[in-house]
Amino acid sequence: MLDAIVIGAGYAGMGTAALLAHAGWKVLVIEKTSLVGGRASSFTDDQGYTWEFGAHSFRLGHKGIANELFHRLGLEINFLPETRDAKLIYSSRLWDRPNGALGFLTTPMLSLRARLTLLMLLIRIKKASPEMWYDRTLLEFYHQWFSNQELEGFLSFLGMTVMCPDSGRVSAGEVISFIQRALAAGIGAGEAVGGTRQIFAKLLFEVEKTGELHLNEEVLSLRTDHGRVIGVKTDKGTYDSQRIVYAARLDHLFDIVDEELFSPDFCAYCRSIEHSSGLTIDFITDYPVCDIKSGILGVDVPIWARFQSNADPSFTPQGKYLSTWGILLPWGFDGDPEIVEETEASLKSTISTLFPHLLANLRRERKLVVNRLNGNVLVPLHAKPHRPDVHCDALEGLYFAGDTFRGDGCSGDISFSSAMKVADALLSPRVEKKS
Repeated sequence: MLDAIVIGAGYAGMGTAALLAHAGWKVLVIEKTSLVGGRASSFTDDQGYTWEFGAHSFRLGHKGIANELFHRLGLEINFLPETRDAKLIYSSRLWDRPNGALGFLTTPMLSLRARLTLLMLLIRIKKASPEMWYDRTLLEFYHQWFSNQELEGFLSFLGMTVMCPDSGRVSAGEVISFIQRALAAGIGAGEAVGGTRQIFAKLLFEVEKTGELHLNEEVLSLRTDHGRVIGVKTDKGTYDSQRIVYAARLDHLFDIVDEELFSPDFCAYCRSIEHSSGLTIDFITDYPVCDIKSGILGVDVPIWARFQSNADPSFTPQGKYLSTWGILLPWGFDGDPEIVEETEASLKSTISTLFPHLLANLRRERKLVVNRLNGNVLVPLHAKPHRPDVHCDALEGLYFAGDTFRGDGCSGDISFSSAMKVADALLSPRVEKKS
C-alpha cells in the first residue's frame, strides 16, 4: 500500500509530494497530461527554445512562500540577480516603476496631490488588519478615507499584485496582506533561473527518491469505504492508499467522487469559484526588444510583459531573443474567438505604441489562450477565510491542495502554502502512517 497518492502534478501536487517523499513516504503522483507543471508547465523544443505556459515569476523572490517550501526540502530556488529596471504602462506610456515609498512620492506619473494621497494610502495599508478587510473590496477600503479620482484609477495597479485589477471586485484584505508582506520583504517578485523548469526539476528529483510520477494517466474515481478513502481507480489500474491529496482543478472533483458525500456549503463553494482567463503571446526576434531585465506591468490596462532572454539567455538559442506579453481576457470569458481577436488587437496596439519595431521584425510568434490563468479570483467571497481547509471533513484521509483552498498569498503562492499545510497535517505525529 502506498503511503499517499497525489492527484495532479502542478505546484500544489508536486510540492506536497516532494515534502512527503523528503520525509521518507512512498508517494505516487498521478497526472493526466504529458507534462509536469499544470498551469506552470514548460518544455524545451528541439531548436533550443524554452516555452512556458505563460510567464511565471515568484512573489517576494527568495523571501517568498515558494522558497519557504524549498527550504523545507533543504534546497534553494536559484533566482536571477535582482534588478530595479521594471516599468509600468500608464496613459499609453512607459514609466519607471517606483521603488519604495520615496519612489511613489517622486514619480512623475501622478500629480503631486495624487502622490501624497498614494503615500497616505500606503501608510493606511501598512497599518491595516487584513482580517478586517477580507470581506470588503479595495475600492471600499480606499473610499473609507480618500476621494482623489486620479488615484482611484491607479488602484488597478494594487489589484494586479494579486492578479485582479478590478478594485471594485478584489478583496481588500488580500491586497493588504500581500502589500504588507512585500513592504516587509523589500522585494516584489523574483525570476527563477531557467523559469519553471528549475522548480519542477528539483521537486521531481525529491519525489523520485521514494516515490513515482505517472504521466498520461487519468484518475477515474476515488475508491471509498465507510466514509474514508482507500485508493483510486485510473484508466490504467487501481492503487491503494488511505491518504489521498487532491491537487487538481476543483471543478473536476465531482467527476471522480459523489457530490452527495460533501456538505452543501462545500458544494456551493465549488460551484461559485471564479477563475480569470488570459491571452499570452511569445515573440522571438533576432535582437533585444529593449534592455529591460525585469518586466512591465500595466496600471490602467491589464497587461504584463517579461523579457526573458535579456536576463536569462538559457531560454533561447544564441542570437535569438524571447519576450512574453500577456493580457487578461474579460471576466466570464467563455471561449468566444471574437473576444480573443479583439483582445489580441488591443494588446498588439499597445505593444506597437511602446515598441514600434517589435511586431515588424518578428521571427516567430506563439499565442496561447489561457482559459484558467488563476484558478481562484480573490474576490471577497473567495478570500482566505472563506476557502475550504486542506483537510476534508467529508471523507477521512482526503486532503486538498491548490489555489482554491486555504493558503496564504495569491495563485501559485496559495498552491505552495496549501502544500505545506497538507504535509504538516499528514506528517503530524497524530497521523498514523500505514504501509
